[in-house]
Amino acid sequence: MTVLSLSLKLLVFIAVGFVCRKLRVLGDGFDKLLNRFLMAVPLPCMIISSFRLEYSADRLLSAPIIIALSFGSLLVLGLVVWLCTAKLADPAIRKTVRFCLMFTNFTFVGFAVVKELYGAEGFFNYVLFTLPVRIVYYGSASIILGKPGEKVNVKETVKRFLCEPVIAVFIGLLLYVTQLPLPAFLSGAIETIGNMASPLGLILCGTIIADADILSALRKPSVWLVTALRLLIVPALMLGLYVLIGVNREILRSVVYYFAMPVASLVPSFLLRYDPEAVEARTASGYMVVASTLFCVLTIPLWSLALNVLFP
Repeated sequence: MTVLSLSLKLLVFIAVGFVCRKLRVLGDGFDKLLNRFLMAVPLPCMIISSFRLEYSADRLLSAPIIIALSFGSLLVLGLVVWLCTAKLADPAIRKTVRFCLMFTNFTFVGFAVVKELYGAEGFFNYVLFTLPVRIVYYGSASIILGKPGEKVNVKETVKRFLCEPVIAVFIGLLLYVTQLPLPAFLSGAIETIGNMASPLGLILCGTIIADADILSALRKPSVWLVTALRLLIVPALMLGLYVLIGVNREILRSVVYYFAMPVASLVPSFLLRYDPEAVEARTASGYMVVASTLFCVLTIPLWSLALNVLFP
């Protein structure tokens, strides 16, 4: 897929969600229902389908390396982000910026992009890489974004981790290792439903943008700064690190896209749940989600072009 066609495809799906929401074709609360449906059905099917590959011992042996790379990357990025944001005066804004720079929309946008660009092989690597991310994402949300001194709800954290996409990874791995054949009708149905995940996820992004005050978002310098860091600087830093430590080219090309994705769309919801008094920070996080999602339509194709040139 060319850089231009990828950009246009992302834009069309996001625009469909935006226009349908603006015209009230999609009513209030639809985004929450669609999000729930995506997490429960199409995304798990998409993940299971990604593991329906011919068995390869080398591919299986690379799984622990990819998972270790994921944990290590989050640790390094976390340290850099913590140090660089230490002087931000407002503690609510500081923790929000940290979370926005650490975690991306690796599901709805990331899955769509990586599967489109690199097919089943690249998507296999990306799914494994984002498994530890999902653990840290849900596990640290209440710690990073919650009020200082507030107890962490361990039960809620575990429940959120054991969500359908995570379970689907383990089902997919089991099917891959055993090479258990599925009836053709079932395998075809899973693949077809999984193919719905990418367009629906991008349409969901469009509905989120439609409900936001875009002009207000683009007037704030802090939003521009976080967007630039999220979409350009952070992925560049992680790419440089991967080259330095000699990460395999095929793994690098797919997993680096995690860092090139827009801000995680659940940040405002997390703030509302864990620190409802941080109204200004919640508003700012919403603006960061919107701005980074809008501009990723431009930056993701640029990263695709850069990676193709650097790692042909």
